[in-house]
Amino acid sequence: MKKRLSFQVYGLIVCIMVLVLQPYWVLANQPAKQERLYGNSRYQTMLQIALKFPDKVDNVVLTTGWNFPDALAGVPFAHQKKGPLLLLETTPELSQETFKYLKEHLDKSGNIYILGGTVAVPDSFIEASVNLGFKRENIHRIAGHDRYDTALAIAKELNHSGSEFYLVQGDNFPDALSASVLAATTGYVSVEKSNYYKLKGQVVPASLGGVPLILLPSKDPIPESIIDYFNAISNKVTDLKQTFHVVGGTAVIPEDSLEQLKARVTRISPNGVERISGDNRYATMGKVNGLERAFDASWQEDENGVPIPKIYLASGENFPDALTGAVLAAKNQAPLVLVNDSLPKETSELLMRYWQRNQTGRTRGAMVTALGGSSVISNKTLNSVSYILNYGQSPLGKPQVRTVAGSGSLGYLDGQSSEAEFAMPSGIAQGIDGTVYVSDTYNHRIRAISGGQVTTIAGVTTVSDEYGLPVGGFLDGPVSEARFNRPKGLIVDPKGRIYVADSVNGAIRVIDKSGLVTTLVKGLNSPSDLVLGKEGDLYVTETLNHRILRVDKSGKWSVLAGGGYETRNNWLFGGYADGHGEQAQFNEPSGLTLGADGSLYVVDTGNQRVRVVSPQGEVSTLAGSGSAPIVDTTYYKGGFQEGSLMETKFNFPSGIAVSAEGTVYVADTYNHRLREISKSGEVKTLAGNGIHGKQNGLPEQVQFDSPVAVELTPNGDLLIIDQFNNSVRLLEWQP
Repeated sequence: MKKRLSFQVYGLIVCIMVLVLQPYWVLANQPAKQERLYGNSRYQTMLQIALKFPDKVDNVVLTTGWNFPDALAGVPFAHQKKGPLLLLETTPELSQETFKYLKEHLDKSGNIYILGGTVAVPDSFIEASVNLGFKRENIHRIAGHDRYDTALAIAKELNHSGSEFYLVQGDNFPDALSASVLAATTGYVSVEKSNYYKLKGQVVPASLGGVPLILLPSKDPIPESIIDYFNAISNKVTDLKQTFHVVGGTAVIPEDSLEQLKARVTRISPNGVERISGDNRYATMGKVNGLERAFDASWQEDENGVPIPKIYLASGENFPDALTGAVLAAKNQAPLVLVNDSLPKETSELLMRYWQRNQTGRTRGAMVTALGGSSVISNKTLNSVSYILNYGQSPLGKPQVRTVAGSGSLGYLDGQSSEAEFAMPSGIAQGIDGTVYVSDTYNHRIRAISGGQVTTIAGVTTVSDEYGLPVGGFLDGPVSEARFNRPKGLIVDPKGRIYVADSVNGAIRVIDKSGLVTTLVKGLNSPSDLVLGKEGDLYVTETLNHRILRVDKSGKWSVLAGGGYETRNNWLFGGYADGHGEQAQFNEPSGLTLGADGSLYVVDTGNQRVRVVSPQGEVSTLAGSGSAPIVDTTYYKGGFQEGSLMETKFNFPSGIAVSAEGTVYVADTYNHRLREISKSGEVKTLAGNGIHGKQNGLPEQVQFDSPVAVELTPNGDLLIIDQFNNSVRLLEWQP
């Protein structure tokens, strides 16, 4: 009796904890080394990035949000001014985010720098700024007659020696993005770094650094105004030698332009024209960001710091989110790394080099900040980046886990998959049309996931208990009136009928295509899972009677395996024994699946094992070990161990699936892992790091919270019921 009471109370306590503590769990289980700065538009994303600057700033830089050249050239300038670069819509009225920032964060005596002419940024923006209380004399426009001339005008406003320049194409943005951060941080020495070396007895003055980012046309010669600018600087300073870092291949900055530079600029240092390029935008970015002279924070932690502690990710296919982000990256002297949905090989190689460099640090980790929402940089890409930086391995070919449905909150809500709510779901099955069915256990309903929507297909409740949870019932009839009581396993037959293990009602229920719920079997003791045999019979795990039943089409049942148990205090205690039929013993079997040869694979939860039942009823142990009992129960103690079949350990596993080739997948519930039993006889973790949480991503990153069911999809992916996260997860294999 003690065992029954403990599990019923435990279930209620868990539900209450999920309701009360769930907001804290969500915070606690956010990835420690990932963040995303984003909004619903480029301007809202810009605002989130700008809020990473000090609460009050003395300067801001404004430019159009509809084109990139002026903003990119302005990155070193904004960095020197210690303020964010803010994007503007076509009118002040549409630029609410920028003016909100000006009003709340720019000192009233501060400066506003506008990049670009009146076509890009009309004078109405000046008037709107004055109307907010900013002084007209503190509003400065920096502009030229075109993008090249504007970049030149910005360079003239920049405080620099004139000895070094970055040259980028002005016709497209990718090469210039990473180069803009490098230009901004050249010669940058933070106050913290300066103070550190002062304590060491070395003089390293603090400096904002920064050199100009000059835009060049990709098809025309370098404008005479740019050549004249270079020569004018060198003529003013005796013995000044100039170095030009040309970013991009010959397709974006032709060799003729370099020859023009060498022939026309009078004081170029030896080997002073350096081309940094790759075969594509990502390869060029990798070369730019791979320069070890550019980013190195290892001076921290008494010269045991992480060389690359921060990394910013930006889309290599779109520019807006990266513009303000480039200034933030420069502020933190961090690389701006370009990605796309497939995580280019060149980006992966760069990140691998960062991982290798970080191994010299004391803590080794890197904080990854994605600039933009998941439609700009997908969660899959972000997780792949984090995987490389954590494990130093390529994610290619590895599975990834994502959430298919469920917001993570315990409740009841139909709707968009990501917003829907479940209450400790238990079972999952997929119909031949691809619809996924879920037994929403503590909502006492059967739900469906299709086309990005979650709907209720059967079950209703009318009252709640003292914990606020719905109360189940037992009623056949139309799906809108039928009642279930903690339904668990379910299966869909080829005709679309859904069979449900209605656990507390001790029944097998059927939902037919007409929308009618009927009872096929009743009088069972907590059925947990069921499968459809090849001849149309059902097989059921009758959990609290510790046996496997066969049920024919009429509802008549017989024992296939399990029996001979001892009763103590009116409670049937399970056991562990291989053998034939009722000579075999189980201990609260739960998950059940059918192999290609007709054998049943059973999760023997209380025994911490996976068992196999032949079509003739012969029971054998496939995997799992353990012989130490838990006091006052017949359960064996769970554990975690990988390896051979009879040495491996599980911790109250619940769900199971098997492929046509014979690979077995186990939802190892209290180990918070998805395990794999290979045909060769090895057990390993497929996904999950053993920490209860809700992190998606690659295998070692993934966190589950009590996975209880697993279903193999036709294409070989795995659907998982993550019970305490109240969600459905999907492990999908990458090409």
